[in-house]
Amino acid sequence: MDFQKTDNGLRLIADPEDRAALREVKADRGDSFSCDEVMADVMEHFIANSEFDWVTPEEAGCLTDAPLLGVRDENGEVVEVYGFMDYQVTSVQDELLDRGEAIFQKG
Repeated sequence: MDFQKTDNGLRLIADPEDRAALREVKADRGDSFSCDEVMADVMEHFIANSEFDWVTPEEAGCLTDAPLLGVRDENGEVVEVYGFMDYQVTSVQDELLDRGEAIFQKG
């Protein structure tokens, strides 16, 4: 999985190999594929190999239940935040599988 910062946010990109892996996870997890636990599992490698980390709404000063990715400074303070604002109608992993990308809006 790769990412691209845009003027409005963050675009996560799943290449054909990533999408094949997502199809396997969906086959294994069935109806639970869209849950937050699967999202965390799917995103683990991306987060471990990037400047991004999961942040809580409280850390980012946000009033939302959307999944939030952030960038922290050397003191651990959140200096950039991106939210997956379509969380009520779809999931990050569904978007990556179906469209090959998931958009997180800049907060």
